[in-house]
Amino acid sequence: MKPSYAFWGMCNIVLLLSCGSSTDPLPEEEEQIAPPVAATLIFPEDNTECQEGTIINDTQSRLLFQWNASEHTDSYQVYLKQLDDGTQSSHESNTNALEIAIERGAPYSWSVVSKSDATDQTAESEVWKFYNAGVGVVNHAPFPADLLSPEYNETIVVSSGNTVLRWEASDVDGDIVSYEVFLDTNHPPVTTLGTTSETEISVEVAANSTYYWVVQVTDSADNTSTSDIFSFSVE
Repeated sequence: MKPSYAFWGMCNIVLLLSCGSSTDPLPEEEEQIAPPVAATLIFPEDNTECQEGTIINDTQSRLLFQWNASEHTDSYQVYLKQLDDGTQSSHESNTNALEIAIERGAPYSWSVVSKSDATDQTAESEVWKFYNAGVGVVNHAPFPADLLSPEYNETIVVSSGNTVLRWEASDVDGDIVSYEVFLDTNHPPVTTLGTTSETEISVEVAANSTYYWVVQVTDSADNTSTSDIFSFSVE
């Protein structure tokens, strides 16, 4: 009997269909969303006295805050802190400039947070300080010190029973003369470690204790400013 070529042909067709490449579409790659980039601050400049702006009255002026537009950013949040009393405020802007009314004769810090509509990620600029000029101010109080080490709520391990407190400070007039450091296990700290012209001091601490510390800055005209209160724990 002769072989059935029709039968073998059908088998070949079946094999070709079963071994052929899949026509299912490949999964699409997930789109990568670029996070916003931190803005670069322009004005008011860091560690300067600002004498620009529009005077509203004896106590307030309106100042134009400016920064470079950042990539992948749809809006900005401007954060202001009045350094004398710690009052903080935030202001929304869709451009890289915003006019804000602030107190005259007062020190401020400011920063800008870049935000995007496509992601919850944000980016924060540097924090700058400036003094907004007041009426007839001849000498300015120093900016409050920035406490550097130990960091806020940091837990440290000491082997010798001593640690070093470090900070930094600036003044528009450049006439800082001393720092008084207060360290205590109570809040607020009231025990003074004395004054120094340096920006660090070695202190004796005990294990299994929590400490609070603050730095008061004094300039040549006896103007003073006080830092935030930081705490740290010793193991």
